[in-house]
Amino acid sequence: MREIVTVQVGNYANFIGSHFWNFQDELLGLAESPGTDQVFRNHGLDMDVLYRTGETQQGVLTYTPRMVSVNFQGSLGSLSSRGSLYNQIPAKSLDVMTWKGRVATHASEPLRRNLFLQSLSEEEQESMDKAALDNRNDSSQGEIQDKDIVECLESDVQYWTDFSKVHYHPQSLYELSGLWVDIQDFDNYALGKDAFCGHQHGEEIDDRLRFFIEECDRIQGIQCVVDDSGGFSGVAAAFLENIADEYPNVPVLLYNARTPSLHMDSKGRKQAISRNLHDAVSFSRLSELCKLIIPVGLPSLSGSKNCYSHNEILSIKLPKFLKYGCLEHPRFLC
Repeated sequence: MREIVTVQVGNYANFIGSHFWNFQDELLGLAESPGTDQVFRNHGLDMDVLYRTGETQQGVLTYTPRMVSVNFQGSLGSLSSRGSLYNQIPAKSLDVMTWKGRVATHASEPLRRNLFLQSLSEEEQESMDKAALDNRNDSSQGEIQDKDIVECLESDVQYWTDFSKVHYHPQSLYELSGLWVDIQDFDNYALGKDAFCGHQHGEEIDDRLRFFIEECDRIQGIQCVVDDSGGFSGVAAAFLENIADEYPNVPVLLYNARTPSLHMDSKGRKQAISRNLHDAVSFSRLSELCKLIIPVGLPSLSGSKNCYSHNEILSIKLPKFLKYGCLEHPRFLC
């Protein structure tokens, strides 16, 4: 077996990854369907390269992506960070004997799943419970429900998990805890490096990747989808540095995705130049840490018309690692 491990770093990268895994799920369904076209029954297509088999504590077999996702805390929406298959029973709270006063608990309500995710859950329940097939609604009600689902997907998607059809392993979903910042403020390479090195995030992410790699018979490589602009480029660069040190013989294929939202907001000229310089440093560093890099973005991003004079660039107060032209400034070393 020549397995591939997938890494997704950043909010935009996880949106792309969600579409990718939905396509893989569709291929699995078409290959197993008896009435499908013969073209989808390709015996040379081995999905075990991307997926892993497992088993829950209840003895239920699972088939989940061999993937590590990194994103902000609170970016999973209604999905638990442990996925939806390996839900643990919450531990009973112990009485605090050292406090005799009143105790008040304030907990926010969990986000509710949208209509699309609810319909997926109902379909899975029906497939597991054969008796539920006799209680199907008529075709008109199903058609109305489909329209509601389409409307939900078109107007009510806030998180990348809102349209994800795939179940994930508990080791797959990692949130950068303690990093409560807005995506617009997490916008430079240095913040990403600091976030990866702080709060033991780097060690925990490395452990999750090691979990998937060590169970491979003969790993073929690692494919990464990362946000190449903003702070997540620094997170990805630090992560790839650790991968290069620990797995020097494992090739890395990198898709650097550029979200258009970071370049659509109206900011001053100096901020725009500073952001472009950060993007240049990110691209330069990421390209050094992979065998092949493939830029991914909207066609409009390829024709940038931002041209700045030498004096305009020098007038900006740049970070030290940009001033000295050195990526290995001590501030950015873990």
